[in-house]
Amino acid sequence: MDSRFTRRAIVRAILLGMASSTLTACGGGGSGSSPPSAPSTPSPNQTDDPETPEEPECPPEETAGAQPPRGLHASWTDHPHTTRTLTWFTDGTTDPGTRVQYGPVTGDADSCSLTNEAFPFEVTGTAHETYGVEALTHVATLTGLQAGQAVRYRVGSDNGGWSSTRVLAPTRINGFRFCHFGDHGLRDTSQRVLSNVEDLAPDFFIVAGDLSYANGDQPVWDRYFDMLEPLAARVPVMTCPGNHENKDGGGQGYRTRVSQPGKGIYYGFDYNRVHFFFSTGGSLLTDLSSTTELLVELAAMEKDLAEAWRRRRDGEIDFIVFVQHYTLWTNCEGRDPANFALVAVEEQILLRYDVDLVLVGHDHVFERSHPMAYGKPSDNGYVQVTQGGGGQSLYELIEDPANWAAVSRVCHGFTVVDVEDRRIHARSYAVSDEDGNLYPEGEEILLDEFTLAPRVAAPTGITPLSTREQRPARSLAELDVDLNAMLKHTLQRNLTHDMNEMH
Repeated sequence: MDSRFTRRAIVRAILLGMASSTLTACGGGGSGSSPPSAPSTPSPNQTDDPETPEEPECPPEETAGAQPPRGLHASWTDHPHTTRTLTWFTDGTTDPGTRVQYGPVTGDADSCSLTNEAFPFEVTGTAHETYGVEALTHVATLTGLQAGQAVRYRVGSDNGGWSSTRVLAPTRINGFRFCHFGDHGLRDTSQRVLSNVEDLAPDFFIVAGDLSYANGDQPVWDRYFDMLEPLAARVPVMTCPGNHENKDGGGQGYRTRVSQPGKGIYYGFDYNRVHFFFSTGGSLLTDLSSTTELLVELAAMEKDLAEAWRRRRDGEIDFIVFVQHYTLWTNCEGRDPANFALVAVEEQILLRYDVDLVLVGHDHVFERSHPMAYGKPSDNGYVQVTQGGGGQSLYELIEDPANWAAVSRVCHGFTVVDVEDRRIHARSYAVSDEDGNLYPEGEEILLDEFTLAPRVAAPTGITPLSTREQRPARSLAELDVDLNAMLKHTLQRNLTHDMNEMH
């Protein structure tokens, strides 16, 4: 696989001073936009010199406690460059305290100073009950951070115990990389996908629904976040709920364990010059009393993407990316969209505001579309990437895929997306064959790659504001759809999945 960083190389780069700035009193400081890179290898004369002093042995960290943190993972709930939100769990219903101690990774840092020097800053967070288990979820947000600044930290409390020291990778202010997969679970294939994502050193990664496959067995979530922790404690993970999250108390298992912007169920954010909107796709609709939630979400989606379209028109961003669990269109055997009414609503919004890229899961295959609209190729449409091979058992494809599909394969895998120089370049890899047998490590197969150019040329500042095209947000009543039928179809789809979904 090309452009890969091993975890060891990343950690070593941090230890040798990848980020040399210091934090300001409010927790920020430093600047820069270069991605992490591994240091050069010392010459034999350097490593074999008997007079070179040996690195001192470091005393162990003092981390023991009665309620040690577990399942630690990073995300953001506000600005991706200036904040990091840390979430973790402790056993029992007694709150031992929610604290994060942190500080900069400076140019002269070594392994001892990273783990044993005092932390100059501290923030206190909050705790709430974790659904379905006797445990608490702890959430704390670091603010005032700056791009290019790596941060060392630990979470916990003196009463309950502390995590080991972790390092948050620095963000970049220009180009960036993220990875995408869905339908993850806790299998060998799940861990293989995760390790390959880790090797690619993304700035963040996306799990497009169906995370743990707890299916009502809440302790499964504990094992899932334990698996995620080695990567997610350093690299933010952003998620959306899928139909399997609905099986955990109508999404309560998911809601009480993740920290995302806004209410954490649907949300939008910018990362450099790309705007993202994460949707539930109606996956958490459980009964008629909850249908208002989906209508509120669709209205928010319309407003969010209308504003993103305006900002792209004015040259503030380059691309718009939409993320949800459910596919809009699929060539998966027996998995045709069961809810054309909701797809019709979503497509009216996606196409009106010229969304560039749609990232989904749900179908346990890999598919990438040509630019498409309403199930047909369209030069002005969006590209859909279905990456549902995150770890669970695989599905089948129909014999004659529709002509909107550019690539259709049965395999486990993931997609890596690089955003550089006003271009999106995506590569999708298979880590298994169509029977789910893992390829040897290092022999992953490149299935597909494509590039997207921005729809709007770089702004010149010549066009008067009064003559620029306008696409104001609409009310739901203005959409060409029967909203009551859409809600009923969505409930029927969710009920069908709840009864028949076996994977």
